[in-house]
Amino acid sequence: MTPLLQLRQLQVAFGHNEPALKGIDLTLNRGETLALVGESGSGKSITALAALGLLPDNARVQGSIELSNDQGYPEEILGLPERHLRRLRGRRLAMIFQEPMTSLNPLHRVHKQIAESLRLHQGLTGKAAFNRCLELLEDVGLPDPQKMALAWPHQLSGGQRQRVMIAMALANDPDVLLADEPTTALDVTVEKQPLDLLRRLQRERGMSVLLITHDLNLVRQYSDRVAVMHRGKLVETQPTPLLFSHPEADYTRHLLASEPSGQAEPVDPQAPTLLTAEAIQVEFPTASSSLLPWKKAPPFVAVEQLALQLREGETLGLVGESGSGKTTLALALLRLQAISNGRILFQNQPLEALKQKELLPWRSRMQIVFQDPYGSLSPRMSVGALVAEGLELHQPQLSKTQVEEEVIAALEEVGLEAASRHRYPHEFSGGQRQRIAIARALILKPRLLVLDEPTSALDRSVQGQVIDLLRKLQRKHRLAYLFISHDLRVVRALSHRILVMKAGQLVETAATETLFQRPEQAYTRRLLEAAGFEYSQDGELRADRVFSHQG
Repeated sequence: MTPLLQLRQLQVAFGHNEPALKGIDLTLNRGETLALVGESGSGKSITALAALGLLPDNARVQGSIELSNDQGYPEEILGLPERHLRRLRGRRLAMIFQEPMTSLNPLHRVHKQIAESLRLHQGLTGKAAFNRCLELLEDVGLPDPQKMALAWPHQLSGGQRQRVMIAMALANDPDVLLADEPTTALDVTVEKQPLDLLRRLQRERGMSVLLITHDLNLVRQYSDRVAVMHRGKLVETQPTPLLFSHPEADYTRHLLASEPSGQAEPVDPQAPTLLTAEAIQVEFPTASSSLLPWKKAPPFVAVEQLALQLREGETLGLVGESGSGKTTLALALLRLQAISNGRILFQNQPLEALKQKELLPWRSRMQIVFQDPYGSLSPRMSVGALVAEGLELHQPQLSKTQVEEEVIAALEEVGLEAASRHRYPHEFSGGQRQRIAIARALILKPRLLVLDEPTSALDRSVQGQVIDLLRKLQRKHRLAYLFISHDLRVVRALSHRILVMKAGQLVETAATETLFQRPEQAYTRRLLEAAGFEYSQDGELRADRVFSHQG
C-alpha cells in the first residue's frame, strides 16, 4: 500500500467562523478506493476541494497536502502557485462535482467541454478529440454517444449530466479521482456502470479514488477502506468489512442503522381527488439531418399518453431510469413545461388552457423542489430572501416582521438554524442547500408538492429526518406529494402508490407494497433487483439484501 495522497493535520476555516475541518489526517494509497462518509456539512466536500486548491479566497488552510510524484516521492502541493495547480488538475488530480448542472457550461455542447481538457493536457484536437469524447460517453453508459456529444447541458436529464461529468473527469486517466457523490442523480440500474468503470481503471492504471457518498450500499461494495467524518473531525478509519461488522464509534453505528423505514399512513377513503391528468403528451422538436427545408425530423416524444390521479394526503412515487421522462411529466403537470396534448385538472380547475397570468393564483398551491438545489437558488440572494421570495409575491399583505417569522419557522422545520437566513447558498453543503429548497417550497403551505429527488444529496440519517418531516406535514396539512426518486427504499417508505416509467411511457402502476412484493413487469423487477431486492422465479419477493451494521 503505497501512499499517493496524504493530508496531515489539515485545518480549514472561513473568515472568523469555527473551523470547518479540524486537524484531518487522511492517507489515500495507490490503487485503492477510500470512501469518505458522514452527514451533510461534516466537511467531506471541503476536504476534496482543499486537496485540489479550489477553496474560495476567504478560506484559511493550514497543515500539509502531499502528492507523490512519478518517482514515488511525496511533494507538498498546499500553497503551490495557481499555474502549477492547473497542471495537476484534470491530469493527475480530477474531480467529479456534486452538482453537474452548475459545473457544466450552458453555452457549450457536451463534446466541447470534454475536449477542452483533452486539448490542454494531451494536445488532442479536431476529430481525434471528438472520437475520444465518444469513447468516454460510451464508457459511462450514455445511450447514442454521437447524439449526446452534440447536445447542450440543458437538453440532458440530471442523471445524464452527471455521467457527462464522470466522462470529463476520466478523460485524462488521472492518478487520483475525487468523486463527490458521483451517483447522486443516477438510477439504480445505471449507478454501478461508472463505478464498475472506475474499478476497471484502477486495475489497469493503479488509479486511486476518494469516494464521497452517503450511499452506504455503494461504500460496502466498492471501497477498500472507509473514513467517517462528523462536524469537521475524523471519527474513525477502518477497512470496509471491519467497519460494517465492528464499528468503533457511536456515530458510525448511528450512520449504519439509519435506513429509510416505515410505510406511508393510509389515505382517508373520503379524500377528494386533487390532481387528474389524462393523455398527457410532451414533445420536443429535433433537428433535421436533411438539407431540404420541407423535410422535418419527427419530434422527440418525452412523455407519451400518460394518465394519473392524486388525492389529498396521498403520495405518488414516480420511478424509472434517468431520462425516462419523470421530471418532464412533473413540469408538464405544473404547467412549467408546455404539453402537446392532454388534460390537467387541479382542484377541478382545468389548467391546460390557462395563460401564465391566469395561472398565478394557482402557483402557491402547487410547489416544486427541484433536483439541483444550487441551480435553483440564486447565488446573489441570501437564504432568508430566497425562502421569503414566494411569500412576498403571494401574500404581499404580510409585514416584514411576519415574513421573517415565517422564514425562521420554515428553516427550523427542515432542520436549519434561524441564523442561516443571513448566509448565501454557496456557504452551505449540497444537503443543506436541498433543505433550503424544501423550506422555500413549504413556506407557501401548498396543496400539491412535487419533490424531484429531494433526498438525493442527503445522507441516510438526514433522509430519515426529511421523510419524517414530510410525513408530519402531510398528516397536518393533507398535502399531496408527487415524489420522484431513484432511491427505491425512500420511495417505499413515503409513497402510497408507485408509477413506473420507461422511455416516456407508463410501464406499471400499483400500490407500493403490492409492487414491491410482486412486480408484474420485467423492467420493474430489474429496477428493484438493482436496488437490492431479491425475487423468486415466480416473481415473489424473497429477500431484501440491504445491509445491517451487524453485517
